[in-house]
Amino acid sequence: MSTYPAETEVVLIPLRVEPSVAPQGSGIRALFHHWWIPFAASSLFVVSGHLLIKSGLSAMSAGVPSLSLWARVIHCVMQTEVAGGLLVYFVGSLCWMMAVAQQEISFLYPLSSINYVLVVFASSAFFRETVTLRRMSGVMLIVLGMVLMNRKVRGRVR
Repeated sequence: MSTYPAETEVVLIPLRVEPSVAPQGSGIRALFHHWWIPFAASSLFVVSGHLLIKSGLSAMSAGVPSLSLWARVIHCVMQTEVAGGLLVYFVGSLCWMMAVAQQEISFLYPLSSINYVLVVFASSAFFRETVTLRRMSGVMLIVLGMVLMNRKVRGRVR
């Protein structure tokens, strides 16, 4: 009797995916082999992109209402700050891809809510937006949620 499965049998072998560990190099490229560096860069670029887009749209005139929808969209995108914001946001997306390639998305995605916190503080500083007590309470809940999700349980290794 053969120890191999019959031709009609299906053998299921669990597939375990381990994050790849890139060889350590030197310079800036080596820095991006730590998941938290592209993650932090992603947050900074994405938030900066949002702020540039907001700044460009705020500086833009009310627009020409006689233009079609697509003409208005193109007019908005052609604003220097808006186009720059979209480009910066794109760079942030590339950094996000680098982080996700190195770490579980179920870990990173909730952690990316730091972007909400950064936008609240930056919009208050740059656009003089009011941060009410209710809004600040919401921000604190976001921070508390990030702390709870990433807190290590005693006696267990993640």
